[in-house]
Amino acid sequence: MIDVAAVPVSGDGMGQDLALVAALCAGAVRYMTEGDRRYVYMEGLGFLARGAEKRMDALLCLNYPNAGYPTRLYLPVNLGLGLNWNGTAYIFARQWFTWSWRGVTPAQPPVEILAGHLEAFH
Repeated sequence: MIDVAAVPVSGDGMGQDLALVAALCAGAVRYMTEGDRRYVYMEGLGFLARGAEKRMDALLCLNYPNAGYPTRLYLPVNLGLGLNWNGTAYIFARQWFTWSWRGVTPAQPPVEILAGHLEAFH
């Protein structure tokens, strides 16, 4: 778990909620919207997938319009790993991949939503 007190808040208007996500990324992290959906764009997100280190851009949807899947994490590649990669989407002029991973509630900070989706890779 990331120590909230140890993560500095940047001077660029990024609040503490995104500063925690930024601690996991090599590049920019920012809120973006397309239509009525709100996203967190993460450049160079670092995470483990079945013990292997990965680093890639990612897009976290904070308000996906489906009661069973109210949030979604999109990656630029299908990682396989035995997951049900049932979705592709064209968002912000780019193709993204996602998998079936239920129950990650939007009623929590973005870093916790992200952690909930990354659990699929353990």
